[in-house]
Amino acid sequence: MTPGLIDEIIFIDLLALVLSVATVEIVWYAAKKALPAEVADLQFFVIFILLIVPFVMLIYFGLAVINYDRMATWSGWPQVLPLKSALSPPLVGATIFYIGQTLWLWSAWRNERTSPFKGDPTRHRSAT
Repeated sequence: MTPGLIDEIIFIDLLALVLSVATVEIVWYAAKKALPAEVADLQFFVIFILLIVPFVMLIYFGLAVINYDRMATWSGWPQVLPLKSALSPPLVGATIFYIGQTLWLWSAWRNERTSPFKGDPTRHRSAT
């Protein structure tokens, strides 16, 4: 095993993770600004976590797995693709990440719904 190759694989996986979180947060922020009344609705939130989050993850983590597969082929390691079982490490990792990101979004969504200020930081400042 080449230490530089392992460092590159870890970097690409972390980059996919950060880009996925950042993209979902940007889309969620844009949705809150564009559709403030709909974002508070449970149906909108469920559609967001069932459609938008997996789509973003599929793009970034799919590109990371394809890149890893190419590097494995190049270095003589066993290939990752096609995935051989439902419990393969890339699918388990993506599932764990999806659950974590969904819980994080749910927590932010719930806190926003129960907040008396509804995301407006100027409403709680004093009039002085």
